[in-house]
Amino acid sequence: MRYVDKRGNFAPNEIVVGDMLAINPTAEQYEQAGYMPYIEPMPTEDDLLRQAIENKVDEIKEYDKSPAVNSFKLNGMDAWINREDRIGTSRAIQLDKENGQTESEIWLNGVCLNVNCDMALEMLGKVGFYAYKAYNRTQAHIHAVRGLKSIEDVQKYDYTTGYPDKLDLKTM
Repeated sequence: MRYVDKRGNFAPNEIVVGDMLAINPTAEQYEQAGYMPYIEPMPTEDDLLRQAIENKVDEIKEYDKSPAVNSFKLNGMDAWINREDRIGTSRAIQLDKENGQTESEIWLNGVCLNVNCDMALEMLGKVGFYAYKAYNRTQAHIHAVRGLKSIEDVQKYDYTTGYPDKLDLKTM
């Protein structure tokens, strides 16, 4: 338990009780020195609403990172390639093309795929467009939740709606 003085300042870990210095004082010593137990103030309705909104925003962000959003099918296999990897893979495929190759190796989920360069770039573009649309939906949900005015509305808000349809890609 923490203790405060009459002004609401927190008590130090060392206090003088009578003519004795108490290091890590007991509750009784704090009270003898004139300190009172600190009682956490009750949160206001606005505080509770703000906390509910922040909790919901955290849920939305976690959902946005989950396979419910970050996945697509490739030849029947669930897969995902993050933004940085999409950029790097696209650049590598472009280098393959510039060097006369028609196929590139793409690694997804530990599986190496030999894919036609143009088809691979097209698929990466589709994944990037899907990710962009999903990002926009996530941001729209966050914006909507931040505008809600009641805890009940925040709690019942369904942030899983409105995402683009999952991609179902095939390399053949």
